[in-house]
Formats: sequence, C-alpha cells, structure tokens
Amino acid sequence: MSQQPHRPLPPGPPHPPYPGGYAAPYAVPPPYGYANPPAHTPRSSGFNPWAAGAIGVAVGMLLSFLGMTLLPMLVFGLAFGGFGGFGTFEEGFSGPPPGRVVVAADGSVSGEALAEALEDENDYYYEDVSCPSTTRVATDVTTICRANDGVDDLRVVVVFEGDEGRFRTADLW
Repeated sequence: MSQQPHRPLPPGPPHPPYPGGYAAPYAVPPPYGYANPPAHTPRSSGFNPWAAGAIGVAVGMLLSFLGMTLLPMLVFGLAFGGFGGFGTFEEGFSGPPPGRVVVAADGSVSGEALAEALEDENDYYYEDVSCPSTTRVATDVTTICRANDGVDDLRVVVVFEGDEGRFRTADLW
C-alpha cells in the first residue's frame, strides 16, 4: 500500500466568543467607544421581501378598486334610489309616485289645477309651478310645466296615464 503525503487540515472556525463577548479568554476588552463583535448572525425567516412587496401591492390595488368604485356605487345608489323606485317590479324605477288631477267634463285640465296638483303631489318638492292648460287628457298625453325645487328652476314633464287624471312626472333642468 502506498502512503499518501500528509496534508494538513484546513483551519477550523474561529474560537466561539465567550460570555463577555471577547474573542479569547484573558483577552483585553476593546477600547472604550468600540462595539463588541456580534455574538451571532440572525437567522433568516425564509420570507422573501420581494414577495412581501408584491403581495402588498396586490392587496393595495384590490382595496383601492373596492374603495374607489364599488363603495361609491353602493353609497350613491342607496342614497339616491338607484336600486328601486315607487312602482312595482315590472315598472322599474319610475320616479315619484303618481299624482291625480281633477278632469273637467269635457276632458280638459286647467293649468292652475295641474299646478296645484303638482305642488301638493305627495309632499313632493315642486314650488312656484306654472302649467299650460291641457285641452284633452288621455293616455300618454304630455305637457311641460315650469317649477322650482327650492334651488334650481326646472321643467316638469307631466305624462297622463289615462283619461281619469292620473299622471307621472319627470324633471328636466
């Protein structure tokens, strides 16, 4: 058997620090103002900071989308009646409840009577209403009145729903 030349072992790790934080026993402490060497390096948690940033960006985008689109749609929809109305399900959102005006024997409605009916219409918000006289009241006959809602001047479209004087309204600014 042949002998292999003797190779020395590589140097081992340095001597572990001692409780006082010094490198060797009986060593002189470092001069005042210098920090002791760290006792050990902290272990990694194994979580990638880039992955944490990507997750944070994705969550932030989702919250921004919800906060800037869906939440205002829900709030304004509930506040301004976008999810229903006063009519039945088949009619959908149809504006304020229907009003009624007294029809004369010849089938006409005076402008003053219609204006008074609009001002008294289920405690709705029309003020200072002026309407033209309607010569014949029938289904889908339309007239336009001028009114004020307390802030703006507007035009009120009155659509009659038959010859007995029932009507619905819509606002135009």
